[in-house]
Amino acid sequence: MSLTFDMKAEVEAVAFTGFDQSAPIRKTRAWRTDVVNFDSGVEQRQQVLDQPIRAWSVNWSLMDEAARNKLKEIHDAARGSYETFLWLDDDEYLASAEQITTDGVETDYQLVATYFSGETYEWTETKKDIVPSSIYAPVITHSVDGAQTEGVDYTLDDATGILIFGSAPSAGVLSCTYEYYFRVRFADDVYNDLQFAAGPLYSASDLQIVEVLT
Repeated sequence: MSLTFDMKAEVEAVAFTGFDQSAPIRKTRAWRTDVVNFDSGVEQRQQVLDQPIRAWSVNWSLMDEAARNKLKEIHDAARGSYETFLWLDDDEYLASAEQITTDGVETDYQLVATYFSGETYEWTETKKDIVPSSIYAPVITHSVDGAQTEGVDYTLDDATGILIFGSAPSAGVLSCTYEYYFRVRFADDVYNDLQFAAGPLYSASDLQIVEVLT
């Protein structure tokens, strides 16, 4: 599993892949519910979030010195839990043939990802941090206008996930396939690693990374 870090805003942009890992990722998705219990025994529940918040517990084992130094650099660049950065989750990174309705008037359309489409518990998430086309070119087609070409028919703002068309696409449906990041932060200001006695090898255990909704 390759992991990519991509720092934005005040943090210099870097990308990193290639940690040597052994069963590295434990991932959680947490919904949030307010529960009120009345003296009568009646329970009232209210959904707080429209989408889950993800978290990753990462165990990096047998890193070489270059990998250890890069991980430390990312933690320091983020000032621990202060700054957010972009995380590519290899288990959840691709939106495939997402359907966006166009009205023939608007020129700007927000990329989204739909989970459990067609089910009663379906939900949709806005995707703002998009993998740049220089890394993965999105595939955008329109039910009336056909294939759409980035830089010709539209531009894509990688930091907002908004498709901007030079002229409004016809009334119909956009089909969008693209890759996205999660915006995250470290859960802790403290970084720990362990150096092994045999050679310049390191491990970092239980490093917590938490999704930040924007």
